[in-house]
Amino acid sequence: MIRTVFILALAAYVAAQYRDDPRNAAILTESRYLNGDGKFGAAYTQEDGVEFKEESDPDGTRRGTYSYVDPSGQRRTVSYTAGKNGFQASGDHLPVGPNPQPPTPGYTPLPQYNPPPQQQYRTQPQQYPAPVQEYRAQPQYQPQPQYQPRPQPQPQYQPRPQPQPQYQPRPQPQPQYQPQPQYQPQVPRYTTTPAPHRFFPPGKLSLNRSPDGFSYTFNKA
Repeated sequence: MIRTVFILALAAYVAAQYRDDPRNAAILTESRYLNGDGKFGAAYTQEDGVEFKEESDPDGTRRGTYSYVDPSGQRRTVSYTAGKNGFQASGDHLPVGPNPQPPTPGYTPLPQYNPPPQQQYRTQPQQYPAPVQEYRAQPQYQPQPQYQPRPQPQPQYQPRPQPQPQYQPRPQPQPQYQPQPQYQPQVPRYTTTPAPHRFFPPGKLSLNRSPDGFSYTFNKA
């Protein structure tokens, strides 16, 4: 008990002095457990003042708290529950939602709309024009065609054929020798990643296993 109080006090003191990137904050303590009945729990503290704790029930409901130190140096704590009713969080610094509105009264249907009676449309009788009397012309006198002699064809002018020019082939240039470029194979370049470096933070690690679960704790030296 005294050791736990000392570690928490040390975490609070370090958090007040911590000025580095929060992503690089070291873990001071960590613990996890799993029971055979389905219960699970986890907790940890960091050197920047962040504290987390969560436990789950066999039915899947999760309850926990987390806290941190804001830029003004004041610690903020949030408690939450996540389960069948969704995620619910509470805290002194969290904004409060608006007051729930009273239930709306029962639904009242609007009066039924009655359209005005429509006037019946009457088609006007169609009027057809009177038939036009067909006019037949009287036959007229057609004169007989007179004989016209057919003209004789005139002889057409036939030009004399011209001699075709003889084909003179053009001299072709002699091909010049072009040396082929020599093949230069490319040397492959390989970029290798450095070998992984395992880092074991200084501290005390404890792991206990059982047929239906485990427990794990870590304390930074």
